[in-house]
Amino acid sequence: MKILHVCSYFSTSPLFGQLFDRQIASGHDIDIYVPISKQFPEERISSNKDYAQTVRVFNQIDRYFYFYKQNKIFRDLKNRYQTSQYDLIHAHSLFTNGFMAYKINQTYGTPYIVAVRSNEIETFFKRAFWLRSMGLKILKNASRIIFISQNTYDDTFKNYIPENEKANLLEKTHVITNGIDQFWHDHAYHEHRSTLVEPLKIVATAKLQKAKNLETLADYVANYNKEVAPAELHVIGPNWDQKIHDNLIANPVVTYHGPMKKDELVAFYRQADIFALLSSPETFGLVYVEAMSQGLPVIYTKGEGFDSFFPNHEIGVSVDRYSVNEFNEAVQFITSHYPQLSSKAVEKSKQFQWDDINQTYLDMYQDIM
Repeated sequence: MKILHVCSYFSTSPLFGQLFDRQIASGHDIDIYVPISKQFPEERISSNKDYAQTVRVFNQIDRYFYFYKQNKIFRDLKNRYQTSQYDLIHAHSLFTNGFMAYKINQTYGTPYIVAVRSNEIETFFKRAFWLRSMGLKILKNASRIIFISQNTYDDTFKNYIPENEKANLLEKTHVITNGIDQFWHDHAYHEHRSTLVEPLKIVATAKLQKAKNLETLADYVANYNKEVAPAELHVIGPNWDQKIHDNLIANPVVTYHGPMKKDELVAFYRQADIFALLSSPETFGLVYVEAMSQGLPVIYTKGEGFDSFFPNHEIGVSVDRYSVNEFNEAVQFITSHYPQLSSKAVEKSKQFQWDDINQTYLDMYQDIM
């Protein structure tokens, strides 16, 4: 099967390579088109594969002119690939990548599947209401619609899909989570300590950017340290925002470590107590599952993508990102139930397997064809 993946996120996340590598190993002929802005910093591009073309197509300011930007990308795509030759298009986002799949479908009738991500709900469906009709066109013409989390699925159908369209779209909609790198499964840690010492070691792994709400998290840890019990926050990840970096290191409870390799991160997690991140919007939450594989209970954002995977208090606690009281209560619950939560976190991390997810997609492709 000849498949074109349109995946603008592949430039910044190695996550998608887990799927692409497996599809190649399964014998499929795939191409990956990765459109990015001309101004995107070279040092932030984290994924490069021989089968992918990462192309600087549009200017950053073009993002304010949706159809101008999308048509510019589509012209580039047609110049690079024989778009009529594909059996299937897999678009990894609705408004950005899905537009390409929709245009190819309208020209050649090529079937496509499209993923809907939580940041698109926030950016396009919620704020850019004049583009909702375009989003609905893409959804209506897709052969399958994929949501990465149940929360995004619920939010979309509740708030943005007209009643007369719901039945038709629901018939072809699936919730398929992402997986984590096999490295984390191979190095799952079952011997995390059952007793905690002071200060409590809380860790957050994320790019330093606004959506991760790291400054808020630092303030909450500082409050816990002052009002409840000694605690410290360790932040791991690349510096994508100097202002956030400066504010974090000015907080006395914060230690900023910069990015770490996977083996370094494993060693660090095994010495930590809790993983916490209050990001929003959030489609999946890869870093939570990686931390879980090392026995860390997690604190995550209520109502965001990761919140739909487990009942609250099973592997950690979901909190309102605006509530310091809920954060304090979450930390106290975790410390009071630590052995059970730690053990359950490792156990539940095993369900995020890329081999299973890849097979689900391959079965779906075959069903469509």
